[in-house]
Amino acid sequence: MHRRNLFVAIAGGLGLAACSGGGGDKAGGSKDGAAELPLPPVEKSGESELAYAIEVRTDGGADAPNTGMVREDRRFRSGDKFRLIFRPEFAAHVWVVARGPRQSTYQVLFPSERASLKNPIAAGEKVTVPDEDSGWMRMDNQPGEENLVVVASTATLTEFAGMGSTVEREDFEARLAEVERRHRPSSSRRFEDGEWVKLFAARGSGAKGEQLAIVVRLPLLHE
Repeated sequence: MHRRNLFVAIAGGLGLAACSGGGGDKAGGSKDGAAELPLPPVEKSGESELAYAIEVRTDGGADAPNTGMVREDRRFRSGDKFRLIFRPEFAAHVWVVARGPRQSTYQVLFPSERASLKNPIAAGEKVTVPDEDSGWMRMDNQPGEENLVVVASTATLTEFAGMGSTVEREDFEARLAEVERRHRPSSSRRFEDGEWVKLFAARGSGAKGEQLAIVVRLPLLHE
């Protein structure tokens, strides 16, 4: 499998809460002597959270493989083994698909008959794809871009109904576009916590329908 650089395609504006560095004459005070009030915490009510990370195993010898989390700008090499870890903080229906740079089809990695966990995933449940300890995806000898897509929804998606273990590229991308059109968040935030990426998304009360879908595109770079 191939390729790189993780970026999130979550519809809606991405924003990070920042602390204001108020400059008063005294520490903790403003110029007129009044104490500065701290910024209120980010309001998370109504938001759905999805966290994800990538774990890599490189060849360190049969008795000592090197395994660890990597950041989104990881540059993979042939032979690297990797898997995706995700954790929704809401009861989520999740799909994970992958397509190599020269492939005309997407492979559905989750849900899968071989996976022990099934949709919906319980809030706070950590899922590894592949989910068995011995299961890893592997970069082959052909550099390119491995396209991973993760979709986490608050309810099952009719747009993905009838998909088999493989889906033609045009078919899947048309389905995905419809999911983003109908269920995209009205607001979203992205936060990096070490090697974990945490996404927060909400669908406003004025949005058509209440179902929310978080879409993450992860193009992995294989050099």
